[in-house]
Amino acid sequence: MQIRSQPPDAHRTPHWTWCLAALLPVLASLGFDAAGPRPRAVSSDETPRPGLAFDQYLVNLGPVAPAAEHRAFFAFTNTSSHPVTVTALKPSCGCLDPKLAKATWQPGERAVFSLKVLATREEPGPKEYFCTVHYDDGQPREARLSLKVTLPVQKLIVQPRALIVYQFTPDPVTRPITLTRHRTGRLTILNVTTSSPLVAAHIGKQTINDSGHRQSEVLVTIGKVPPGRHQVWVNIETDDPEYRQVRVPVMVQGPKQTAGKGGTTRQR
Repeated sequence: MQIRSQPPDAHRTPHWTWCLAALLPVLASLGFDAAGPRPRAVSSDETPRPGLAFDQYLVNLGPVAPAAEHRAFFAFTNTSSHPVTVTALKPSCGCLDPKLAKATWQPGERAVFSLKVLATREEPGPKEYFCTVHYDDGQPREARLSLKVTLPVQKLIVQPRALIVYQFTPDPVTRPITLTRHRTGRLTILNVTTSSPLVAAHIGKQTINDSGHRQSEVLVTIGKVPPGRHQVWVNIETDDPEYRQVRVPVMVQGPKQTAGKGGTTRQR
């Protein structure tokens, strides 16, 4: 019987199989690169997030009824791990009266920031106001809050909208504030107070102007004041249900302070 012998390379692995095995690591690395960058550890020196987180940064009151003032509220939380101090509240105009109960807030503490528009000083129509909250959470920061409102035609006109007095002498100066009730109805001033003893105010006379509108008068008196600028509010209480409280700002500019002989100061 004749036995056929097999070729000597019959049991050897083909050459192209070894080449493919050698290329597998390279192909695998190309596949990982195509899948995108690998995740990296978060750097520990990234800028920390702001300490105060506001629930909302814009309040839109829309159309409102006639009133002496309109309020918007902004809630916030100290989300940092240390106290945060509010250093300043800067409104976009003098018709805004921002209020905050205190300056420093502890970690996790919540608060409500009140922003009030003194509507008797404003023209009717859509308005947008801003207030910048400056605070320190380990570094100076600021947050801008916005208030939108559509103001109606006012039934009560306050003139002037703000009282500015330059008081350079000790002699008392008296200036009037007039409240005019438009359309129907009447207005009686019940009480008048001020936010500072530098300014006194009392109820004046009531009249009817040439247009038949009732007018009530408040007389504001400023005597001797220290040097510098002083911001005071005149608070007027009325019997009008739409204008129970009317506030008018008074800015008093006192005398200049100059240095005298021996380093002492004197007013002029």
